[in-house]
Amino acid sequence: MEDGDNWLHGERIECPSCHEALYQVDHSPFYDADFLYCDRCPIHVEVSFDDARYRAVAQRLGPKPDPAQCMRAIEAALRPCACGGRFLYEAPRRCLHCPAPVITDHPRGIDLLFGSDLLLPGAPDPTNAEAEAEQQRFAPFIRVEDLWKES
Repeated sequence: MEDGDNWLHGERIECPSCHEALYQVDHSPFYDADFLYCDRCPIHVEVSFDDARYRAVAQRLGPKPDPAQCMRAIEAALRPCACGGRFLYEAPRRCLHCPAPVITDHPRGIDLLFGSDLLLPGAPDPTNAEAEAEQQRFAPFIRVEDLWKES
């Protein structure tokens, strides 16, 4: 495989607790949202850069906010996870099967998915049915609505 084929550094990994096949990948710079992960379970929220609340939180910090300060403000403005955990930018990435911590050292900018041959670099494009099945498998671990605490 050419280095350019795997520019998001995707690789198959295994959960150290349950041995579930997982796939870690760098968060794509072309994805127009930040992912913040629960500190207790494998769910993450996707906060769009176009979200009005996201922009309002960032604007309150001034014209050029420190990125770490901005993330802390976003974290504080998010509703808790259904499990009672908090969504954090640097939370450990947890197994999607057994919620054990999988990526604990420097998790920022790394996303975790179920292992799938469809994700491997050089894999043929999935059929519509395969892509839909992958989305359905992963959907319970993503929250994109009802993200914010009441103002």
